[in-house]
Amino acid sequence: MKAIVIHEFGDESVLRYEDVPDPTPAADEVLIRVRAASVNRGDFGRRAGFFQAARTPLIIGWDIAGDVVQAGADAAGFRPGQRVVAQVMGGGYAELAAAPANAAVPMPEGISYEEAASLPVAWLTAWIALLETAALKPGETALVQSVSSGVGMAGVQVAKRVAGASAVFTTAGTDEKCRRGLELGADYAVNYTKDDFLAEVMERTNGRGVDVALDMVGGDTFARCQQALAEGGRLVSVGRASGVQPVVDQELAQRKRQTITTGWLVFTIKPREELSADLAKIMDLVAAGKLDAVIDRVFPLSQAAEAHRYLAGRKQFGKVLLRP
Repeated sequence: MKAIVIHEFGDESVLRYEDVPDPTPAADEVLIRVRAASVNRGDFGRRAGFFQAARTPLIIGWDIAGDVVQAGADAAGFRPGQRVVAQVMGGGYAELAAAPANAAVPMPEGISYEEAASLPVAWLTAWIALLETAALKPGETALVQSVSSGVGMAGVQVAKRVAGASAVFTTAGTDEKCRRGLELGADYAVNYTKDDFLAEVMERTNGRGVDVALDMVGGDTFARCQQALAEGGRLVSVGRASGVQPVVDQELAQRKRQTITTGWLVFTIKPREELSADLAKIMDLVAAGKLDAVIDRVFPLSQAAEAHRYLAGRKQFGKVLLRP
Protein backbone atom coordinates (compact mmCIF):
# COMPACT_ATOMS: atom_id res chain seq x y z
CA MET A 1 0.00 0.00 0.00
CA LYS A 2 0.96 3.67 -0.25
CA ALA A 3 1.53 5.64 2.93
CA ILE A 4 3.19 8.77 4.26
CA VAL A 5 6.27 7.62 6.16
CA ILE A 6 8.51 9.62 8.50
CA HIS A 7 12.11 8.36 8.67
CA GLU A 8 13.48 11.31 10.60
CA PHE A 9 11.72 14.04 12.55
CA GLY A 10 11.51 17.55 11.16
CA ASP A 11 9.47 19.92 9.00
CA GLU A 12 7.03 19.08 6.21
CA SER A 13 9.81 17.76 4.00
CA VAL A 14 10.14 14.59 6.11
CA LEU A 15 6.69 13.39 4.97
CA ARG A 16 7.52 10.82 2.27
CA TYR A 17 5.00 9.06 0.03
CA GLU A 18 6.17 5.45 -0.14
CA ASP A 19 5.19 1.81 -0.64
CA VAL A 20 4.95 -0.11 2.63
CA PRO A 21 3.58 -3.54 3.60
CA ASP A 22 -0.14 -3.79 4.28
CA PRO A 23 -0.95 -3.85 8.01
CA THR A 24 -2.22 -7.09 9.53
CA PRO A 25 -5.08 -6.56 12.00
CA ALA A 26 -4.89 -8.16 15.44
CA ALA A 27 -7.78 -10.24 16.76
CA ASP A 28 -9.42 -7.17 18.33
CA GLU A 29 -8.87 -4.87 15.36
CA VAL A 30 -10.50 -4.05 12.05
CA LEU A 31 -8.58 -3.38 8.85
CA ILE A 32 -9.93 -0.30 7.09
CA ARG A 33 -9.44 0.92 3.53
CA VAL A 34 -8.99 4.61 4.21
CA ARG A 35 -11.14 6.93 2.11
CA ALA A 36 -10.32 10.09 4.07
CA ALA A 37 -7.91 11.05 6.86
CA SER A 38 -7.89 14.26 8.86
CA VAL A 39 -4.90 16.54 9.34
CA ASN A 40 -4.62 17.83 12.93
CA ARG A 41 -2.19 20.30 14.45
CA GLY A 42 -1.12 17.52 16.79
CA ASP A 43 0.30 15.80 13.70
CA PHE A 44 2.88 18.61 13.54
CA GLY A 45 4.19 17.60 16.96
CA ARG A 46 4.44 13.94 16.05
CA ARG A 47 6.17 14.84 12.79
CA ALA A 48 8.69 16.95 14.73
CA GLY A 49 9.32 14.23 17.34
CA PHE A 50 7.85 16.08 20.32
CA PHE A 51 6.17 12.95 21.65
CA GLN A 52 8.62 10.83 23.63
CA ALA A 53 7.08 7.54 22.56
CA ALA A 54 7.49 8.30 18.86
CA ARG A 55 10.00 6.16 16.97
CA THR A 56 10.86 6.12 13.29
CA PRO A 57 9.90 4.93 10.76
CA LEU A 58 6.50 6.30 11.63
CA ILE A 59 3.11 6.72 9.94
CA ILE A 60 1.07 9.45 11.63
CA GLY A 61 -2.65 10.23 11.49
CA TRP A 62 -5.39 9.89 14.14
CA ASP A 63 -8.72 10.34 12.31
CA ILE A 64 -9.80 8.05 9.48
CA ALA A 65 -12.96 7.03 7.66
CA GLY A 66 -13.34 4.25 5.16
CA ASP A 67 -14.54 0.71 4.49
CA VAL A 68 -13.90 -2.41 6.55
CA VAL A 69 -11.69 -4.84 4.65
CA GLN A 70 -11.29 -7.44 7.37
CA ALA A 71 -12.38 -7.89 10.97
CA GLY A 72 -10.28 -9.75 13.53
CA ALA A 73 -11.66 -12.82 15.28
CA ASP A 74 -12.65 -10.78 18.35
CA ALA A 75 -13.92 -7.71 16.45
CA ALA A 76 -17.61 -8.52 16.65
CA GLY A 77 -20.18 -6.50 14.77
CA PHE A 78 -18.08 -5.52 11.76
CA ARG A 79 -18.30 -6.85 8.22
CA PRO A 80 -16.35 -6.26 4.99
CA GLY A 81 -17.59 -3.22 3.09
CA GLN A 82 -19.08 -1.54 6.17
CA ARG A 83 -18.48 2.21 6.32
CA VAL A 84 -16.75 3.24 9.55
CA VAL A 85 -14.93 6.14 11.18
CA ALA A 86 -12.12 5.30 13.57
CA GLN A 87 -9.81 6.89 16.09
CA VAL A 88 -6.31 5.47 15.77
CA MET A 89 -3.13 6.27 17.63
CA GLY A 90 -1.20 6.49 14.36
CA GLY A 91 -1.19 4.97 10.90
CA GLY A 92 -3.95 7.09 9.40
CA TYR A 93 -1.91 8.63 6.57
CA ALA A 94 -2.15 5.47 4.49
CA GLU A 95 -4.34 3.51 2.08
CA LEU A 96 -5.00 0.88 4.76
CA ALA A 97 -5.05 1.20 8.56
CA ALA A 98 -5.75 -1.17 11.46
CA ALA A 99 -7.96 0.25 14.21
CA PRO A 100 -9.06 -1.17 17.57
CA ALA A 101 -12.62 -2.44 17.19
CA ASN A 102 -13.75 -0.39 20.19
CA ALA A 103 -12.44 2.76 18.47
CA ALA A 104 -14.31 2.16 15.21
CA VAL A 105 -17.88 3.43 14.77
CA PRO A 106 -20.29 2.58 11.93
CA MET A 107 -21.18 5.62 9.85
CA PRO A 108 -24.85 6.57 9.50
CA GLU A 109 -26.46 7.33 6.17
CA GLY A 110 -26.21 10.95 5.15
CA ILE A 111 -22.60 11.56 6.15
CA SER A 112 -19.60 11.49 3.81
CA TYR A 113 -16.20 9.92 4.42
CA GLU A 114 -14.70 13.40 4.53
CA GLU A 115 -17.21 14.65 7.09
CA ALA A 116 -16.74 11.58 9.28
CA ALA A 117 -12.94 11.73 9.16
CA SER A 118 -13.03 15.37 10.24
CA LEU A 119 -14.80 14.60 13.52
CA PRO A 120 -12.82 12.55 16.08
CA VAL A 121 -10.02 14.76 17.42
CA ALA A 122 -11.56 18.21 16.84
CA TRP A 123 -15.17 17.50 17.69
CA LEU A 124 -14.56 15.15 20.61
CA THR A 125 -12.15 17.67 22.12
CA ALA A 126 -14.75 20.46 21.91
CA TRP A 127 -17.64 18.19 22.96
CA ILE A 128 -15.94 16.89 26.09
CA ALA A 129 -14.37 20.23 27.04
CA LEU A 130 -17.64 22.17 26.86
CA LEU A 131 -20.31 19.65 27.83
CA GLU A 132 -18.42 17.59 30.41
CA THR A 133 -15.31 19.38 31.71
CA ALA A 134 -16.84 22.87 31.77
CA ALA A 135 -20.43 21.57 32.09
CA LEU A 136 -21.79 24.46 30.00
CA LYS A 137 -25.50 24.84 30.79
CA PRO A 138 -28.43 26.24 28.78
CA GLY A 139 -28.61 30.00 29.16
CA GLU A 140 -24.95 30.44 30.12
CA THR A 141 -22.45 32.41 28.04
CA ALA A 142 -19.32 31.08 26.35
CA LEU A 143 -16.14 32.30 24.67
CA VAL A 144 -14.63 29.93 22.09
CA GLN A 145 -11.32 30.96 20.57
CA SER A 146 -10.28 30.54 16.90
CA VAL A 147 -13.48 29.67 15.07
CA SER A 148 -11.55 28.87 11.89
CA SER A 149 -9.71 26.00 13.61
CA GLY A 150 -11.17 22.50 13.86
CA VAL A 151 -11.78 22.72 17.61
CA GLY A 152 -13.01 26.32 17.40
CA MET A 153 -15.43 25.57 14.56
CA ALA A 154 -16.78 22.61 16.50
CA GLY A 155 -16.80 24.46 19.81
CA VAL A 156 -18.97 27.33 18.59
CA GLN A 157 -21.58 24.87 17.36
CA VAL A 158 -21.49 22.66 20.44
CA ALA A 159 -21.84 25.70 22.70
CA LYS A 160 -24.77 27.20 20.79
CA ARG A 161 -26.60 24.30 19.17
CA VAL A 162 -26.02 21.52 21.71
CA ALA A 163 -25.45 23.18 25.09
CA GLY A 164 -27.91 26.01 24.40
CA ALA A 165 -25.66 28.91 25.41
CA SER A 166 -27.48 32.24 25.42
CA ALA A 167 -24.49 34.05 23.90
CA VAL A 168 -21.36 32.70 22.22
CA PHE A 169 -18.31 34.86 21.55
CA THR A 170 -15.57 33.78 19.18
CA THR A 171 -12.45 35.15 17.47
CA ALA A 172 -10.76 34.95 14.08
CA GLY A 173 -8.02 36.68 12.14
CA THR A 174 -10.07 38.07 9.23
CA ASP A 175 -13.47 39.66 8.76
CA GLU A 176 -14.49 36.86 6.42
CA LYS A 177 -13.70 34.20 9.03
CA CYS A 178 -15.67 36.20 11.57
CA ARG A 179 -18.63 36.30 9.19
CA ARG A 180 -18.50 32.53 8.81
CA GLY A 181 -18.27 32.14 12.57
CA LEU A 182 -21.53 34.05 12.92
CA GLU A 183 -23.11 31.73 10.36
CA LEU A 184 -22.15 28.75 12.52
CA GLY A 185 -23.99 30.17 15.51
CA ALA A 186 -21.69 32.64 17.24
CA ASP A 187 -23.48 35.74 18.48
CA TYR A 188 -20.34 37.89 18.44
CA ALA A 189 -17.18 37.36 16.39
CA VAL A 190 -14.11 39.53 17.00
CA ASN A 191 -11.33 40.06 14.47
CA TYR A 192 -8.37 39.89 16.84
CA THR A 193 -6.10 41.69 14.36
CA LYS A 194 -8.21 44.83 14.77
CA ASP A 195 -10.20 44.57 18.00
CA ASP A 196 -9.81 43.38 21.59
CA PHE A 197 -11.94 40.33 22.33
CA LEU A 198 -11.66 40.89 26.08
CA ALA A 199 -13.07 44.42 25.77
CA GLU A 200 -15.86 43.12 23.54
CA VAL A 201 -16.81 40.39 26.01
CA MET A 202 -16.85 42.76 28.96
CA GLU A 203 -18.86 45.39 27.10
CA ARG A 204 -21.44 42.92 25.78
CA THR A 205 -21.87 41.29 29.22
CA ASN A 206 -22.02 44.61 31.11
CA GLY A 207 -18.73 43.86 32.83
CA ARG A 208 -19.76 40.42 34.07
CA GLY A 209 -17.73 38.20 31.73
CA VAL A 210 -18.57 34.73 30.37
CA ASP A 211 -19.40 31.56 32.24
CA VAL A 212 -17.15 29.32 30.14
CA ALA A 213 -14.10 29.88 27.93
CA LEU A 214 -12.44 27.36 25.60
CA ASP A 215 -8.86 28.17 24.59
CA MET A 216 -6.48 26.36 22.28
CA VAL A 217 -4.02 29.22 21.71
CA GLY A 218 -2.19 29.63 25.03
CA GLY A 219 0.09 32.52 25.95
CA ASP A 220 -1.52 35.94 26.20
CA THR A 221 -4.77 34.65 24.70
CA PHE A 222 -5.14 32.19 27.58
CA ALA A 223 -4.45 34.96 30.10
CA ARG A 224 -7.09 37.19 28.54
CA CYS A 225 -9.57 34.30 28.46
CA GLN A 226 -9.13 34.00 32.21
CA GLN A 227 -9.70 37.74 32.59
CA ALA A 228 -12.89 37.36 30.52
CA LEU A 229 -14.40 34.85 32.97
CA ALA A 230 -17.31 35.79 35.20
CA GLU A 231 -17.35 35.00 38.89
CA GLY A 232 -17.41 31.21 39.17
CA GLY A 233 -16.43 30.88 35.50
CA ARG A 234 -14.69 27.85 33.98
CA LEU A 235 -11.77 27.93 31.55
CA VAL A 236 -10.67 24.83 29.65
CA SER A 237 -7.30 24.89 27.87
CA VAL A 238 -7.01 22.29 25.09
CA GLY A 239 -3.80 23.40 23.40
CA ARG A 240 -1.21 26.10 22.79
CA ALA A 241 -1.15 26.84 19.08
CA SER A 242 0.85 29.98 19.83
CA GLY A 243 3.68 27.82 21.17
CA VAL A 244 3.57 29.71 24.48
CA GLN A 245 2.70 27.80 27.66
CA PRO A 246 -0.47 29.02 29.43
CA VAL A 247 0.11 30.62 32.84
CA VAL A 248 -2.71 30.75 35.38
CA ASP A 249 -3.28 33.91 37.41
CA GLN A 250 -3.86 32.15 40.71
CA GLU A 251 -4.85 35.28 42.60
CA LEU A 252 -7.54 36.08 40.02
CA ALA A 253 -8.79 32.50 40.05
CA GLN A 254 -9.11 32.49 43.83
CA ARG A 255 -10.71 35.93 44.04
CA LYS A 256 -13.36 35.14 41.42
CA ARG A 257 -13.73 31.43 42.30
CA GLN A 258 -12.69 30.40 38.80
CA THR A 259 -12.03 26.83 37.71
CA ILE A 260 -9.08 26.44 35.33
CA THR A 261 -8.53 23.02 33.80
CA THR A 262 -7.15 21.25 30.75
CA GLY A 263 -8.21 18.70 28.21
CA TRP A 264 -5.92 17.54 25.42
CA LEU A 265 -5.69 14.59 23.06
CA VAL A 266 -9.14 13.11 23.44
CA PHE A 267 -7.80 9.55 23.50
CA THR A 268 -6.41 10.11 27.00
CA ILE A 269 -9.56 11.69 28.44
CA LYS A 270 -12.03 8.79 28.44
CA PRO A 271 -12.11 5.05 27.69
CA ARG A 272 -12.33 4.27 23.98
CA GLU A 273 -15.84 2.82 24.27
CA GLU A 274 -17.14 6.09 25.76
CA LEU A 275 -15.38 8.16 23.13
CA SER A 276 -16.91 6.00 20.41
CA ALA A 277 -20.36 6.51 21.92
CA ASP A 278 -19.83 10.29 21.92
CA LEU A 279 -18.58 10.14 18.34
CA ALA A 280 -21.70 8.24 17.28
CA LYS A 281 -23.87 11.00 18.80
CA ILE A 282 -21.92 13.68 16.95
CA MET A 283 -22.17 11.81 13.64
CA ASP A 284 -25.92 11.43 14.05
CA LEU A 285 -26.26 15.19 14.60
CA VAL A 286 -24.14 15.91 11.51
CA ALA A 287 -26.13 13.43 9.42
CA ALA A 288 -29.36 15.07 10.61
CA GLY A 289 -28.09 18.51 9.59
CA LYS A 290 -28.02 19.81 13.16
CA LEU A 291 -24.22 20.25 13.19
CA ASP A 292 -21.99 21.26 10.29
CA ALA A 293 -18.74 19.37 9.71
CA VAL A 294 -16.98 22.17 7.85
CA ILE A 295 -14.38 20.91 5.37
CA ASP A 296 -11.99 23.51 4.03
CA ARG A 297 -9.82 21.53 1.61
CA VAL A 298 -8.99 17.95 0.66
CA PHE A 299 -5.49 17.06 -0.56
CA PRO A 300 -4.35 13.83 -2.21
CA LEU A 301 -2.44 11.65 0.26
CA SER A 302 0.68 12.14 -1.83
CA GLN A 303 0.50 15.88 -1.04
CA ALA A 304 0.54 15.50 2.76
CA ALA A 305 3.51 17.87 3.03
CA GLU A 306 1.58 20.58 1.19
CA ALA A 307 -1.45 19.94 3.43
CA HIS A 308 0.74 20.49 6.50
CA ARG A 309 2.13 23.73 5.06
CA TYR A 310 -1.39 24.92 4.23
CA LEU A 311 -2.71 24.24 7.75
CA ALA A 312 0.38 25.77 9.36
CA GLY A 313 -0.27 28.94 7.33
CA ARG A 314 -3.65 29.36 9.07
CA LYS A 315 -5.43 29.95 5.77
CA GLN A 316 -8.18 27.42 6.41
CA PHE A 317 -11.66 27.65 7.84
CA GLY A 318 -12.56 24.22 9.17
CA LYS A 319 -10.83 20.92 8.59
CA VAL A 320 -8.07 19.93 6.17
CA LEU A 321 -8.16 16.32 4.94
CA LEU A 322 -6.16 13.80 2.95
CA ARG A 323 -7.66 11.41 0.38
CA PRO A 324 -5.65 8.23 -0.42
